[in-house]
Amino acid sequence: MKMTKEEFLDQIMTRREAERYVGLSNVAFQHHIREGRITPCKEYGTGKGKVQLFWKEDLERLKSFIKNS
Repeated sequence: MKMTKEEFLDQIMTRREAERYVGLSNVAFQHHIREGRITPCKEYGTGKGKVQLFWKEDLERLKSFIKNS
């Protein structure tokens, strides 16, 4: 079944949105990226202009990991 644009946008978040959704600081979220617990589904650009996108489903798994740690 094909997703509508609204459904798709509801399932994907920018890094800042993801940090708030999971309840982590920028530094703590970066730690989980480095440890491989969460991986951006898409990255654009480099340096300060870099945009990272994350699936909500992956963020739910990270929240569960943090809660059970």
